[in-house]
Amino acid sequence: MPNIKFGHENKIVKADHGEWLYDVVQRANIGIPFSCKAGACGTCATEVLEGNDNLGDQSAREVRALNSANLDPKIYRLPCLCDVHGDVVFGKPFLEREKGTKLSKHQVIVESYRPLNGTVAEIRFFIENPEFDFHPGQYMIFRIPHPGQAIHRSYSISTPPSDKSHFEICVRSVAGGHGSNYVHRLRTGNQLEVEGPFGDFVLQENSKKQILMIATGTGMAPIKSMLMHLLDNKSSRKVRLFFGNRHETDLFYTDLFRGLKANYPEFEYDMILSSPNPNKWSGYIGRVTDLIEQKITEKDSENTEVYLCGGQKMIEDCKQILEEKKFPDASIHHENFF
Repeated sequence: MPNIKFGHENKIVKADHGEWLYDVVQRANIGIPFSCKAGACGTCATEVLEGNDNLGDQSAREVRALNSANLDPKIYRLPCLCDVHGDVVFGKPFLEREKGTKLSKHQVIVESYRPLNGTVAEIRFFIENPEFDFHPGQYMIFRIPHPGQAIHRSYSISTPPSDKSHFEICVRSVAGGHGSNYVHRLRTGNQLEVEGPFGDFVLQENSKKQILMIATGTGMAPIKSMLMHLLDNKSSRKVRLFFGNRHETDLFYTDLFRGLKANYPEFEYDMILSSPNPNKWSGYIGRVTDLIEQKITEKDSENTEVYLCGGQKMIEDCKQILEEKKFPDASIHHENFF
């Protein structure tokens, strides 16, 4: 069994070959902080003194997160993305936390599987835990069986926190994607372990500002959770949604949007497609950034907060346009994993 030494606490622990380093850290109660657990935020970055090769190759995501934190990928690693394959000696975490963080693992049962279009499905889970609670916008981590080692994927919760016994996720099937294909094979009665909730991309419930929500594809999942929560609480805040996809066959939740519009007078939405069939689509054509350009003004920046969820480039492009329209960075919220 590999020996993992955490030099900042002078502690050595045993690990199983191929074990997720996050599990090793939590089991040993080592003071390494975690946030997204998806290799995007860089919170868990820790110096490696010996045995870097025993943590596997660095992914592009890991290198990007470390570079974004101005950390040298040759010196630091992200334990949330590493599996143990031999002895390792760690130095000091870039950030530290107090020990004693409580794990939030849950056994869940698949209650239903519902296709939303040709590639996207909504999966509903029953969770028997009276303490389960989350904030609209947070996500769960799924442990996906995989030959040789388990892999971990983060999926946003798409339902509001008012239902304490269930949550849903909205996942697109990706060719060759171990996580998404596993989730799409789940059926009623299947049991699995999940962990969470996690994430700081949450609805600012104490704010009175108007809301602009921008989503592409399954980035709609946490946005839906926020929308349903606002409706549950009979919010009087004005909400505008821009939802972008490629083709008309990629659309989903259109009936939901119509229902929200009927029951939530302050809700407006626009859908836009980048490559529709002109014989089947009469709506907006382009990217969601085009809707920002056309419909959002500098005056909106004075009393509007923005929630973004989608691919990395979409988020970066939207942020740039919003900043050009004088939106302060503190008013623009987005998830850190792409």
